[in-house]
Formats: sequence, C-alpha cells, structure tokens
Amino acid sequence: MRLRERHLLPVPLPAAWAALNDLAVLRDALLGCEALFEIAPDEFVGEMAVPLGLVTSRFTLYIVRHDVDAPRACTLRFETRTAAASGTGEAALLLEADDTGATTLHADISVEVDGLLGSLGAPAIDLAARRMAGEFFDRLRAAALARDAQARQPSGN
Repeated sequence: MRLRERHLLPVPLPAAWAALNDLAVLRDALLGCEALFEIAPDEFVGEMAVPLGLVTSRFTLYIVRHDVDAPRACTLRFETRTAAASGTGEAALLLEADDTGATTLHADISVEVDGLLGSLGAPAIDLAARRMAGEFFDRLRAAALARDAQARQPSGN
C-alpha cells in the first residue's frame, strides 16, 4: 500500500520540525500508540494497538530514522512482527516553508504486510492505514500549532 499526501502545518519550518521530532507529540498523534521511546540515536520502539475491522491488533513497532536533513527532511523505516503478520514500511517526509510562515509536510509512505493478516486482511489494513494517516496528520497539525503558540508566549505567563 502506498500513500502520498501533503498537509499544511500552520507554523514556521523550525516549529514544524520540532513537532515532528517530539516523541510526546508523535505518541499522541499516532492512533493506537500506547508507548514510544528512543532506544538509541535515531532508533525508536513503540507499542501499538490498531483496530482492523472487528479485531484490534497489538504489536511492537521498530523505527529507524535516516537521511536526516534537518530541518527539512528525513526518512523513517519501520518494521513489526507478530504471530499473524510481519510488516515493513518507509515514510519519506519533506517539510517545505512557504512565504506565509506556514509549512507544507509532504509524506510518501509505503507499507507492506505479509503473513496471514496480510493475505486475509488487505482491505482492512488499507482502511486502517488511511484512517491512521488522516488522524496522525490532523493531530500533528494541532500539536504543532499548540507548541508554536506556547513558544511565542512571553515568559512569565
């Protein structure tokens, strides 16, 4: 499955990059994310519970960030293995500032799920992935805006 999306983040480029690299923001933005930790520089592990139709699939997600070109781009490679399936994917993220002070996030995401769940649940996986992506980008936008507003407040408030 492949998703190519573009989302406007109503904050300057540095604020968008900061939100995209804040584990608390990412944990809250990822639908079903129960935990997200950095285990080494540019390596992360997360615990997820993702609804797939009538069933919720629980898994551990391993993420490696590479090709970092701060504050403009990075690529995330992710992998998970469960008894019913294994999944791999990659998300190429590009931030582009515009002349209004906002930032456009370009995301090129590919996901491949193998095993029993992959063969039997392709439509459910596709639907869940699209729903998760939509929720993620909406939540990221709100968090980036809130972080930026808080950073702009005068100290002492």
